[in-house]
Amino acid sequence: MTYLIDGYNLLHALGLLRSRVGPHGLEKARLRLLGYLSGAYGPAATAVTVVFDAHDAPPGIEQQHDYQGVHVRFAVDVPEADDLIEQLIRHDAAPRQLTVVSDDHRVQKAARRRHCQVVGCLDYMEELDRSRRSRRQARQETEKQQGMSPEEAQHWLKEFADLENEPDLKALEPFDFSEEGFE
Repeated sequence: MTYLIDGYNLLHALGLLRSRVGPHGLEKARLRLLGYLSGAYGPAATAVTVVFDAHDAPPGIEQQHDYQGVHVRFAVDVPEADDLIEQLIRHDAAPRQLTVVSDDHRVQKAARRRHCQVVGCLDYMEELDRSRRSRRQARQETEKQQGMSPEEAQHWLKEFADLENEPDLKALEPFDFSEEGFE
């Protein structure tokens, strides 16, 4: 699955862009979004393209570049990002595998014409957050089930090796962790 994201549309939907963002606010908001997407997708970030209008692009920025795996496009040779998004949708070789993220009706209509999946910005972010939480929970469960690694076991055996001959400890009975309260 590949994703084509209307960048400023998503930033507005998330409330990261207001009417006045300050001199570097727009750039900071873009970088914040790109960093979030890169972290959310990890190695799969290469399947994500974010399109921004060029009239707000930082001076001297390339029309296309990657940010931590995420493809970034600025609509330089077209009037606005929506035009570039429509071009990308029209030229996509596998539109049924493309998910277009935008609240813009024009973009959504163009995506539906090519049988792309269409997701609104807030629904997309909720789905992304759910996916991140699910992956985090699965990772924690895996770590919990794995217990101590062989390297950790060796470390602790070495750390407490001198206690093996401790007379006071030899007199203690082994503790039964299966008793109530230790399950």
